[in-house]
Formats: sequence, C-alpha cells, structure tokens
Amino acid sequence: MQLSAKLKYAVCAMLELGLQYHKQFVSVTVLSEKRSIPGPYLEKLLLQLKHAGLTTSRRGPDGGYSLALPPDQIRIGDIFAAVAGPVNFTEGFESQESSEIGDFFAEIEEEVCKVLNTKTLHELCCHARKINQLSAPTHSHPFSI
Repeated sequence: MQLSAKLKYAVCAMLELGLQYHKQFVSVTVLSEKRSIPGPYLEKLLLQLKHAGLTTSRRGPDGGYSLALPPDQIRIGDIFAAVAGPVNFTEGFESQESSEIGDFFAEIEEEVCKVLNTKTLHELCCHARKINQLSAPTHSHPFSI
C-alpha cells in the first residue's frame, strides 16, 4: 500500500504554504515549480483544499494561495480527508462471514486516524526545516582554489 500521487502532491503543496506562512500569498506557478507539481493539477488540488477550509486564495498580481489556518491548527488527517476522503479500511467487510476481519481492521483504522489527527502541518514544517538545515553547507562564504 502506498500514498497516491494526489495525496503526495497535496501534502507537498501544504508543506510549501506552511513554510511560507508568514509571507504573503504564493502563486500557483511558484508552488508548481518549487515542488515539481503540474500547474493545472495543483490548481485543482488547491481548490479542494480551499473547499475544505485549509487554504485561501486571492486574485491579482500579488495573489495566489495561503493557509487559511496557522500550521499548528492543520492536522495531516485534515489534508488527507480533503483530497482522498476519510480513511476506510473496513469497507467490504460488512457481511457476517467477514465481520471479524472488519472488526480487526476497524482497530487498525482507528490507530491510523489517531496518528493522522495528532500530527500537524507545523510538525511537518519543523521537520523539513531541520532536514534542510542538516543538508545545507556548514560554511556561509563560497571559496575557490
């Protein structure tokens, strides 16, 4: 099982908006280039996220998208639900013969939802900043020999 491209793109776009949170709006073009997401596809995802109340938009030369809430108030589960719908591991296990399987997967589903709804976009942004700091050069001045 793996995450869909749609979900990965949505998380990447929200991460970029989270990293740019205190700045003004970020254009779809900039988001698309920074995160290597096809522009028209990204526009559709951002609209889904806007309908879910996670992003806001503004038209014009200084327009684009921004987070509708602070990153610490956006749960990763909110992003997942906005673009992929609710987590559902029990569908198809409703019949009497497979109810014990459904019960088992209901427990797993509950745990997965608990993790997704505990982790925030803020935590993801902090993790990304830490990773970028670790991969940045340790010196601040370029040198040549």
